[in-house]
Amino acid sequence: MRYLTLLVLLFAAQFIQAQENPFSQENAELNALKKYELTHPPRPTNPMPAPAADEALFGARLIRSATLLATSCPERRWPVKILIYGQSISGSQIFTEQMSAYLKEKFPYADISLENRSIGGFGGDRLIRTAVHDVYTACADLIIFHVYGGEQHGELEQFFTNVRRYTTADILLMNHHLSGNQTEYIPSSYQYLRYIANKYNCELADISTEWMKYLSDNHLKTADLLRDGTHPNRNGNWLLAYLVGRHLQYNPLFPGEWQNRIQTCFATSAYDHNPDNPLAFKGQPWNITDGVPTGVTKQGTLKLTFYGNRVDVIAGQLQNGKNGGTAHVIIDGKADSDKNLPYAITRPGHGPGTWFPAIKRVSHQSPLLPEKWLLKIDKINPDSTVWFFTVKGSLTGIDGSGRSDQPFVSKSGRVVIDVADYMFTDIKKGFKVMTPVGFEVNWSVVPLFQSTYNAPVIADKAKMYKTTLVQGLKNGPHTLELIPNGDGSVPVEAFEIHRPPIQ
Repeated sequence: MRYLTLLVLLFAAQFIQAQENPFSQENAELNALKKYELTHPPRPTNPMPAPAADEALFGARLIRSATLLATSCPERRWPVKILIYGQSISGSQIFTEQMSAYLKEKFPYADISLENRSIGGFGGDRLIRTAVHDVYTACADLIIFHVYGGEQHGELEQFFTNVRRYTTADILLMNHHLSGNQTEYIPSSYQYLRYIANKYNCELADISTEWMKYLSDNHLKTADLLRDGTHPNRNGNWLLAYLVGRHLQYNPLFPGEWQNRIQTCFATSAYDHNPDNPLAFKGQPWNITDGVPTGVTKQGTLKLTFYGNRVDVIAGQLQNGKNGGTAHVIIDGKADSDKNLPYAITRPGHGPGTWFPAIKRVSHQSPLLPEKWLLKIDKINPDSTVWFFTVKGSLTGIDGSGRSDQPFVSKSGRVVIDVADYMFTDIKKGFKVMTPVGFEVNWSVVPLFQSTYNAPVIADKAKMYKTTLVQGLKNGPHTLELIPNGDGSVPVEAFEIHRPPIQ
């Protein structure tokens, strides 16, 4: 807890240095780095780390994502979505830039999407609350993760349980670099993260021992790679990205078994009259155009029967250059107006003068509607310890009032906030900024399904064009139907069915 408090205070100090720019975590970090580099300019070159003792085994638990990256070529560019999550160490903009540069150089043909949703100053006990908004519905192929804390009361392990329950992503887990006056790693955290990596089949980037070896090999002090007592400087972020990135190695010597998590069903199989076939036509079979099953009229439905929680459609490519049409999507026989279809709540907006979300988690008891929500601070008690608010939905309307020292359930049941998730007091303590009367916190409810599929224009024939038609379903048996609207061709190459390993 003392260490997490130090992180918050360090970031709060960076906020004071970032007044000339609109406030953000990125601006705070960059301003702190610029100040540091006035007296500690970065080295123009970095010695390469020595090979790790077990480097031949790297990538053994990243079989899917590393294979997609490494087997991309000019003729076939596999899409790979990478999410970085954690707190300030993984949340550094410099780290993100270094990771992006590393990936582009090593895998020039892969169609990489890299996003960083880390929250500086949020330890494992807090991230378990925000992850529902940030991680489980991100559709990531690979999650790169680092955090401090969350070990004592199970929050960290619960995070990995949830990732394995709701997603099919590979996980690359980073343990801790050396900081402060450390000359070697802390054994308790080191061993605990080894336990987590083995139990949840994560690739473990052993930053702890490799960072320590790099310092020794190059006659460096711990402070030489840090801009303060904790955060890596520019050279430290380069090293961190390199030590993480070299785990993304194609390793064909280990069984991946990712066919058990992600099944590909090619649309041409729908023409096979087999009762066990997951794909079948209802009504008129689709035409085959340029070798691709293509829906044209409303009289033909392509139906997928599957077991999992998410389905992506892979667009077919037509050689004749026709514009794509649209198709209606039916999930489990339900129209898009059905209240039981899956929705997600986005991360609530940040508090005043901070990147911290004003509320860690918003949940619900009743079925959701796709709408925008607003929580407005109406008043504050005399000693500034309790905030009173009103909640309003763009469709639901005024939905009740509450106070920050009590749990809140809105009248409709579409907004539920646990008392521990209000961040107003934490923001006041950590950033010396009080949430004022009139301050507004926003979030949205968004569908996790497509009611209409728009066949994309294929601009690059080497790329795979995937669209997530539905996610967030209960991991079990379902059906999905594509019904062309008759406004153009709907070519479908295949479907990808995602089945998380934990039920």
